Amino acid sequence: MNGYLLDTNALLWLALDHTSLRAGARRTLMDAPLFVSVISAVEIAIKASIGKLVLPDPFSIDFNVAFATMLDREAVDVIPLELSTIGRLRSLPLHHRDPFDRIIIAQSLEHGLTVATRDHAFLVYEGLDVLEV
Repeated sequence: MNGYLLDTNALLWLALDHTSLRAGARRTLMDAPLFVSVISAVEIAIKASIGKLVLPDPFSIDFNVAFATMLDREAVDVIPLELSTIGRLRSLPLHHRDPFDRIIIAQSLEHGLTVATRDHAFLVYEGLDVLEV
């Protein structure tokens, strides 16, 4: 599988605030297959529920519909969390402590995708391709 696995921030910037993405990265992403982990939906829902993330009104009305609409609009496909990814996660070096990001890293490695992120902690993982957004 070729393409880009968006970390949660990259997804939100792509869908809700294009200006937060670097222009070159934005152009690269617009011409490529895009994916997001189902874990990003979990992270967004949790952070919104505890007040760490403010989302547009459609998300407060029906999160599932708003999230699906956002993905459709940006042509982003969801990658489920698979047992093979969990196995890879178990052996992943603990360079990054955020559990959501660790799952995204494991999924990227498992599926052969480049991670689109601004988080420099991703850069230390051997074999992980990163597009800095």
